[in-house]
Amino acid sequence: MKIYSKFLSVNLFTLLFFCYIAKAQTENVDSVFDKVEVEASFPGGPEAWSAYISDKLGKRVSDFGDKDYGTCIVKFIVDKNGKISNVEAVTMKDSKLAKFTIKAIEKGPDWIPAQQDGKKVNAYRLQPVTLTPPDK
Repeated sequence: MKIYSKFLSVNLFTLLFFCYIAKAQTENVDSVFDKVEVEASFPGGPEAWSAYISDKLGKRVSDFGDKDYGTCIVKFIVDKNGKISNVEAVTMKDSKLAKFTIKAIEKGPDWIPAQQDGKKVNAYRLQPVTLTPPDK
C-alpha cells in the first residue's frame, strides 16, 4: 500500500507539472510582443503605406485646422494573421489627424505580421503619421 501511495503521489505531481507547462505554452501563443526580430509591416512596404495614408488624409484636408498639423503616433496590435486591433493615438490624441488616422488603420488592409524566432506573432506597432499644412 505504501508503494501504491508513493506511485500515486509521483503521478499526480507529474500530471500537475505537465498541466502547468501546457498552460504556460498556451499563454505564450497569444501574448503580444513589444519588441520582435521582424516588425509588422504594411503590404507593399513604406511606399505603399505612404500612398495609402496620403490618399485617406488627402480626402479630408479641408477638415484640418492649425492644431491638427504635426506628427501623430498611433499604436495598435497586428495579430499573427495580420488583423489590426486596439488602435489608439499616443500623441495628438484629440486632433482630427489622430481621429482620421485611427479610422484609416482600422478600415485598411491586413498587415504583414511580425515575426519572432521565425514564427508569426502578435505584436504592437507604433506608426507615425505626419501632416504638414498645404502651404508649406
